[in-house]
Amino acid sequence: MKELKPIEEKWNKKRIVMGLFTLALLIVGLVSLKILVLDKNQANTGSAADNPGSVKGARTSSISPAQNNPEVSAPDLNSTLQNQVNTIQQEISNLNLAEIASSSPQVQKVINDMKTLQNLPRDQAKSACQQICNGL
Repeated sequence: MKELKPIEEKWNKKRIVMGLFTLALLIVGLVSLKILVLDKNQANTGSAADNPGSVKGARTSSISPAQNNPEVSAPDLNSTLQNQVNTIQQEISNLNLAEIASSSPQVQKVINDMKTLQNLPRDQAKSACQQICNGL
């Protein structure tokens, strides 16, 4: 029987150097990121700790519409809204329900089918009309 020779592994110096270089680059990157990001946050929170009454963020005081836009006052706003409501009511009262119903593509198809039934004999028209109504 043959004796098995132990496999000798050679150290690949090039891979070891590249691995150490990559590890060192990663460590330098993490340290620089820590210095840039975390130190800025600590500096910001440190100034707020010095003055406990101040908080960075959105303003919480309420602003009335009159303060926001001095040109528009509450009575003018109410009259403008009332005019718009009146205009919309007039437009709605002028709508024709037949026009609204006939503008639907499904209703148009039924109307066209019914028009074609006018030329058919009575018994054929009756059966075709039943087919149309069952299809709805």
